[in-house]
Amino acid sequence: MKIVIGALLSVLSITSALAETVLITGTNRGIGLEFVKQYAERGATIIATARRPSEAKELLALAAQHPKVTIEALDVTDVAAIEALALKYRGKPIDILINNAGTLGDVPKQSIGSLDQAEFLYVINANTYGALKMAEAFKPNLAASTQKKVFGMSSGLGSSAMVTRRGGFYAYRASKAALNIVFRSLAADWRDQGIIVGIIAPGMVETDLLRASGFQGRSITPTESVAGMIKVIDGMTLDNNGAAINYDGKVIPW
Repeated sequence: MKIVIGALLSVLSITSALAETVLITGTNRGIGLEFVKQYAERGATIIATARRPSEAKELLALAAQHPKVTIEALDVTDVAAIEALALKYRGKPIDILINNAGTLGDVPKQSIGSLDQAEFLYVINANTYGALKMAEAFKPNLAASTQKKVFGMSSGLGSSAMVTRRGGFYAYRASKAALNIVFRSLAADWRDQGIIVGIIAPGMVETDLLRASGFQGRSITPTESVAGMIKVIDGMTLDNNGAAINYDGKVIPW
């Protein structure tokens, strides 16, 4: 009997994965591209966005291999573009929205002695407002789905508790700290509607963004990071979505 029940649960899990629709922003490279790969491998229908799809050669090749992957042009700092994409997909249930798109920004322009207001606001717009606007625009799609999950991509650099010996990255840190609080507030607002609002973080991943930051420590691969985050996403419920969860399942202190 236990074997039969276990097999049934396994079938149901596979069926659920095959039926899910996932919208992922910022998929031209790195973590976003890896999200598309791993969700495609488990049979999900994927809407993958990139600012310049024609230049995203790996993403285009991936879509050619997986007919359930659709690529859309989107800059998350462009509100009109977000609203247009939401209009295009009006009425389509979206189980999971992963707000992966973001930017480190120009490091010198967010350093003391050379602070640039326009750069600071651009980073906030891309990393915080863009994610929140995406959640707002696609709320009806999430509400109409089975899983009803939306995620903001955080970072340990957004944690005030983890600022110790290395400061800097003022715009990026501010944008991720802001993301944490607005998504936590969103989780409270949407809880009664059954929409799960989560905050996830990829860890120190070997990407162009990490190299641009000047980080010299140990890093993990996008494959390892995304596999961990998908496990967190799968396990996220209305009861455990109030914290920022790292790819390894550990809570990032505020």
